[in-house]
Amino acid sequence: MCHRSFSAILVVPAILALVAAGAEVKHEDPATFNYFVNDWNVVGLKDYQRGARVTPDNGLMLAGKNTVVRVCYGQGLKPLSHSNTKLLMDGWMPIMEIAADDGPVHYEFSYWATPMPDVKDWQKAFDWPSEGENFLVWVRCKAVNTSSRPAGARVDIRIDPKAVYPDAPEAPPEPKVDRSLHGSYSLSKELPPGGSAEGAARFAFFPVRDRAAFDKEDAKLWLQRTADYWRGVERRLASITVPCRKATDALRFAHVTQLIASDHGEVHGGEGFYDVFYMRDGAYQIMECGECGLWETAKTSLESYLAHQRPDGRFESQANQFDANGQSAWIFLQHYKMTGDRAWLERVYPAMKRAAEWTMTARRRAPADSPFAGLLPPAPADGECLWDGKHHIVGYDFWNLRGVLATAEAARALGKTGDADLLEREARLYRAAIDAAWKRTGLEYFPPSWEKDGTDWGNLETLWPSPIFDPQDRRIAATVQRVRKQSNGGFIEGTMQWLGQKDVIHPYAGVYSVMADLVCDHDQQVVEDFYWYLLHSTAAHAFPEGIYYKRRYAWSETIPHVTGACNYAFLFRHMLVHEQQGELHLLKAVPDWWLGEGQEIRIERLPTHFGAMNLVIRGTATGVQVQLDKPVRQAPVKIVLHLPENRPLETRLEGVTVAARKPQSVKWDFPTVIQRFRQQEQRR
Repeated sequence: MCHRSFSAILVVPAILALVAAGAEVKHEDPATFNYFVNDWNVVGLKDYQRGARVTPDNGLMLAGKNTVVRVCYGQGLKPLSHSNTKLLMDGWMPIMEIAADDGPVHYEFSYWATPMPDVKDWQKAFDWPSEGENFLVWVRCKAVNTSSRPAGARVDIRIDPKAVYPDAPEAPPEPKVDRSLHGSYSLSKELPPGGSAEGAARFAFFPVRDRAAFDKEDAKLWLQRTADYWRGVERRLASITVPCRKATDALRFAHVTQLIASDHGEVHGGEGFYDVFYMRDGAYQIMECGECGLWETAKTSLESYLAHQRPDGRFESQANQFDANGQSAWIFLQHYKMTGDRAWLERVYPAMKRAAEWTMTARRRAPADSPFAGLLPPAPADGECLWDGKHHIVGYDFWNLRGVLATAEAARALGKTGDADLLEREARLYRAAIDAAWKRTGLEYFPPSWEKDGTDWGNLETLWPSPIFDPQDRRIAATVQRVRKQSNGGFIEGTMQWLGQKDVIHPYAGVYSVMADLVCDHDQQVVEDFYWYLLHSTAAHAFPEGIYYKRRYAWSETIPHVTGACNYAFLFRHMLVHEQQGELHLLKAVPDWWLGEGQEIRIERLPTHFGAMNLVIRGTATGVQVQLDKPVRQAPVKIVLHLPENRPLETRLEGVTVAARKPQSVKWDFPTVIQRFRQQEQRR
């Protein structure tokens, strides 16, 4: 993501209080464990331009600077706080559920978003802003007297005139808002023993003058409609269910995060921050959309790529950063592989070829006797934190080599033999220039820049998302080993450090080295890294960008971060189903306990490079039983099922090779990673 927000955060009193409380945050049970002190979240609708952010202290941020709905409860009208953990309905829907207690009275609050009640077609408006960008944000409350004596219940829900939060980076312009146009809700009632009372507040995200028209809308009806809508979306997508509930629900909410952040089908980086199109992150987001079956979102965003091709052929969304050029060609090919849509590939191939031609021209600008001959020119780099434009970025060369290879593969698929031969020859020359530059560094590994400066980022994308080197290339292992064990002390909390700032870890950037380990069959390491990634999320499954780990603080309030969510999604998916060099690998890196007796892994409607597939794996007392509906659009070169030696396949699968591996020596699950984290935290 664009790291221009890396300057010091404006921390105001409300956030300062949370940070100060960071050292005192109690370790919750696994079901409610919340890593972050600033655990923002969002409620919203698919493809609307804005969503309502849920603040760390459980306010609701509407349109208009610092227009925050505050929820207060109990006899003293205490505001909800960070200590009241956010959870999600059914574990994954964008319906926040927050509980609180005041004496004998138990309170339950729900936040969600719906179309405006006066739309003509509310079902259509759930799926697209078909009748405008405004939507309704609901806060439903229920109070229950749990005692054997009468008890008073009080709730007050209204705009907080004193709410102050830091401006989120790169947020869209905030409109001026007349706060008097917002409504409120109050409850004050004596409850008999076991008695209850409930009600709801309704707030238009963009305030309207006729708000009273919505006051009689049935909260239960609109809550049911919302839940039914999201369940309907989930039924249409690929489904992955594993024995770990946290892992399964986090994947489902990752899909939801994509849909809420998407604006009219164009993938964006977040709500209230990074709310623009980034080709760099977008390529991975579109990959995730394709892998879960969000085809329309993927197709619409791919059109956005075409709109960002410059007259000279280079693709660009962030000025003078060259990785987007290769990523564009790669994601075009990836979409073709997932869909088999030859007509679509024919249409975009000329744009791919022009991008490759830009690469061919640009890398020949340096004279033959230059130490950078055959490489791209110097340029600023975001992830590597090299902004001076004087460095030759290794990741830019990797991505543009990948773009040339993708274009050659597209040409071959389309029968353009001459183009394919030319591009493959160009790729060989480019690879030779990269090899020569690496030798000149005198290093065993690939550095962030050919000048050896910067923090690790694009240099990690060697075998992922498609291999540009042999997995046995010793430089791959050396690069992964350096970032994992050596660079500034290596991984912290099982996560890569980002050295552009002090005391920062960066989960989603670290995934690129994890994926290299997955390709190289280091299953136990991948499983361990997977659970550390999962640890760095909220109880409501929001993933961050970078983290100030000593404070448990997601930097610049960039949470839930869509790339953080999609990188989790593809790590999870490829542990289970992974395409590699024309082969289909199943269970390449999963925890052994997921295959234990009585456990089940279920995968349905999963798109792959070869067509959709279904897979069910059940653990028995003596091994595993497997049901596989193979993809039929195109036959893989080989299907490989990876199993530990002590969990053998009980019945033969026609056309499937079983690869036996050693059992894992450590059981990694969510309680385990929480325990490891607590131990590390105590030692700091």
